[in-house]
Amino acid sequence: MNVSNQAIEPLIIKCVDAFGLNLPLNKVVLMAGVELRTVESLLIRIETENGLVGWGEASSAPSHGGASLTDMLTSFHKEIHDFLIGKNVLELSGITQQLNRITKDATSTVAAVDVALYDLLGKYLKVPVHVLLGGQQRHQVPPLWLIGNSSIEQDLSEAQKKWDQGYRFFKLKLGVKSLDDDIALTIAIREKFGDSLQICADANMGMSLEQATRYVQAVKNTQLAYLEQPLHKKDLTGIQTLAKTSPIPIGLDESVTSTDDILAAARDGVQGVSLKTLKLGGLSGVMSAGHICQAFKLQINLASKMAETGIGAAALLHLSAALPNVNWGVSPTHLYLANDVVSHQEQPINGFFTISTSPGLGIEVNQAVIDQHTV
Repeated sequence: MNVSNQAIEPLIIKCVDAFGLNLPLNKVVLMAGVELRTVESLLIRIETENGLVGWGEASSAPSHGGASLTDMLTSFHKEIHDFLIGKNVLELSGITQQLNRITKDATSTVAAVDVALYDLLGKYLKVPVHVLLGGQQRHQVPPLWLIGNSSIEQDLSEAQKKWDQGYRFFKLKLGVKSLDDDIALTIAIREKFGDSLQICADANMGMSLEQATRYVQAVKNTQLAYLEQPLHKKDLTGIQTLAKTSPIPIGLDESVTSTDDILAAARDGVQGVSLKTLKLGGLSGVMSAGHICQAFKLQINLASKMAETGIGAAALLHLSAALPNVNWGVSPTHLYLANDVVSHQEQPINGFFTISTSPGLGIEVNQAVIDQHTV
């Protein structure tokens, strides 16, 4: 066999742009104490000297360990833009690590850059991003659909529509209604759809220890997969107490913004965590966090912040193909947008997303939509 000694040509960054977007949702999304009609995201566009373009994204999410859109744009222009010019994308890991060292409180901005670098490198090497992440463990993933309306009747109606479309995993948004209604909804969903449906619930830090304890005891026979972030992220004692006593597995989201937080969660008896690119430094950071979760036998929920575009959704789906322990669902949220920035929006078929095998993230971006919603 002949082996070529020809080196791969470097992939040099020529220009980098950032876009701050405000995007309308196609329906009002309710969470504990929050009503969302629009969302904000940072998009990063990196172009190399040979004309290749890569895209990355990070949503505005200060309460989830991320940053505001203003802060992300500021860190991009002050700390990141000039650093990237002239860098070789083949040195992706080193670029991301250097950015994490030289920037201050810019994890989300670095995350968007990291995703864009992976998109670029995949296109250059003509392989999908999940190959760069270590290879494919699964070809399809069943997405979670979020259920959170102002009444039980509306929730059941929406759940039926999504069931008919093939969804078999629902996440119930608690705290939108009364605690009694949340309990009644959980029981009603199980009774309506039977054991072939997976259910989890997310309180978004909206419960007290007393309320969370009452909820898990009341729904302990519904086979709830897990209860996510019932207590405030600073209530460490309460989280420890609930994790030890709950008949339902407890997971964390807002509490987890670093690998140290994952280790703390494992010590506290928590059984799983939600991983987001925006709070862990992009695809590189989530892969590192995912392997720590595997080592400590923690289940993984992969999630986009409400609501990332098709760029962020594509990154999430590539992660879901490569990571172990993704047993607590995958939550791409681009389908909640009234107007996505990708030309072809990925849709689940019979309740499953198929992982793209196209080079890079496998997306095409519509610049006109970006221009329309740039703030």
